[in-house]
Amino acid sequence: MRERILAAAFEVVSKYGYNGTTVAKVAAKAGLPVGSVYWHYENKDQLLVALIEDSYERWHSQIGQYQQPLPGETFEQHVYRVFCSPASRPYFAADFWRLGVILSVEKSVPEQAARKRFLKIRELQREELTSWWQRTLPPETLEKDPELPNRLSRFTLALQDGNAIAGSSGESVDDFHRMLAASLLHLARNPLLGDTPPAPDTASRPRTASRSRASAA
Repeated sequence: MRERILAAAFEVVSKYGYNGTTVAKVAAKAGLPVGSVYWHYENKDQLLVALIEDSYERWHSQIGQYQQPLPGETFEQHVYRVFCSPASRPYFAADFWRLGVILSVEKSVPEQAARKRFLKIRELQREELTSWWQRTLPPETLEKDPELPNRLSRFTLALQDGNAIAGSSGESVDDFHRMLAASLLHLARNPLLGDTPPAPDTASRPRTASRSRASAA
């Protein structure tokens, strides 16, 4: 019965948001009396905390196998497999992530336990991603830019948050995972050091001013 309630809760909060979700709507979606939901969960917030934790635990038990390099696998192959292989898609489609993004932008309820729980889990994700990048990046890259793993992990989560919002709006990006992997590989090969932007490529810029002067002559 708990799985039935949690599945219904995810559908309701995805449609109505935190403020629009009620225990009565969840019960109706699950086809259960309201009292059956209250039997398991004290209130709406505790129900959503349980939903986030249940989804996160199932997700976390699956990801370890994708983060270990295979024998003979290059750095590029490993990154693409982690982010692009069909087997890794659950990594980016977890209910807790999509629900958490919805809750994280609703700040009208300061004491919202579900939102706080998601933000804590998201920080754990960032730490784990940072550790993975530290193990995965070439040693010479880490030597040049020790903070790169932390920046890449934050960038990964930020893009995934945006994709989750787009998905909730029915506008998810086609081939998002391959584009994400390509972006991460580019940043890993070309880390952005310091605050100075790259110099413009003047060699390929059309010299319109010169042509104008030549025409005037």
